[in-house]
Amino acid sequence: MASPHTELQRASYLPTLDGWRALAIIGVLVCHAADAPLLAREGPGGFWHVLTRYGAEGVSFFFGLSGFLITYRLLQERQRRGVINLKQFYWRRLFRILPACLAYLLVVTALVGAGLLVIHPDDLWSTFLFYRNYLVGQGDGSWYTGHFWTLAIEEHFYLLWPGLLVLIGSRRALWASAALAVGVAFWRWIEIRFHPTASVLPELVLSVRTDIRIDGLLWGAFAALLLHDPVRERWLRQLFSSRLTWGALVLGAAICLKGSLLPFNGMWWALLIPFFMVGTVLHPTGLLGRLLESPAFTWVGRLSYSLYLWQQLFLVGAREARPLPFGALQELPLNLAAAFACAALSYYGLEKPLVNLGKRLFSSGEALRLETPAVQP
Repeated sequence: MASPHTELQRASYLPTLDGWRALAIIGVLVCHAADAPLLAREGPGGFWHVLTRYGAEGVSFFFGLSGFLITYRLLQERQRRGVINLKQFYWRRLFRILPACLAYLLVVTALVGAGLLVIHPDDLWSTFLFYRNYLVGQGDGSWYTGHFWTLAIEEHFYLLWPGLLVLIGSRRALWASAALAVGVAFWRWIEIRFHPTASVLPELVLSVRTDIRIDGLLWGAFAALLLHDPVRERWLRQLFSSRLTWGALVLGAAICLKGSLLPFNGMWWALLIPFFMVGTVLHPTGLLGRLLESPAFTWVGRLSYSLYLWQQLFLVGAREARPLPFGALQELPLNLAAAFACAALSYYGLEKPLVNLGKRLFSSGEALRLETPAVQP
């Protein structure tokens, strides 16, 4: 009989992660919906203002998820084949990310051409080429492409991290991920306090830059490296069987969300997020695990990428001048229905078929041998 660790290593589906995706996208939807004019009139400190603030943390959960899942899948591949195939990895990422992304951007571009939306050409180019979070000269840019700052950060992580993992191996990568994440936290503190890049990047929002936010993905990678090691996995399984551990996590999250640990508050929050996920992956039958594995949560989680793309077209909040291009479809509650409808069409008609195609085309055959002796576990 296979051990729990062996079963987890072989699993094509890690329990509760779709549920965490659902919580992340719900946070984003709450953030944008709570910013609607009728709900935002109460001003700072009101209930809807609080929802907007904490709903934005959905993006932090997406970062933790991406760093964790990408790293864990790469480690699974090496466990099965003895090597990580970077060529196949990037082809699968292309089939996973680009089709739905390009479909949204083509629709937005068509709406610009039809005169329904006004978007600066630099916004569109920076979005297509994944440097939206470093676009200088347009301020915050257009709302309709503004959410691509998160995808730019994830793409930068995909470009850098898998190669580093192959180059230095999982043992060194464990400590390298932690060291890099701590280094990003110190750099963030330096930027907040001394603004060394203000003269070079004067118009950039600090919180959207890759060099400021990539620690969220690195801590996810760190958690995956811990979990994939059999000795550490057994230790984590025992640790998360204790209510004391969960209580400490909840208390730490409450302190971080309160902002009491500034200027390193962001580091602790980014570190805590993947360990909530690890706890439910190891114990999916707990109360939180059962909630995350419920049919509603798993369905929303599977739609989360397409939903993240399309919600930006409809949940415009109070930022855009009235009248809006699509009228009632951009106001509550029809905007939520429209976002889910477009997301479902994107997921079932485009995203899911092409992801499956990418897996069939690029998950077999001889691996591209880029390993070194340091790659061994």
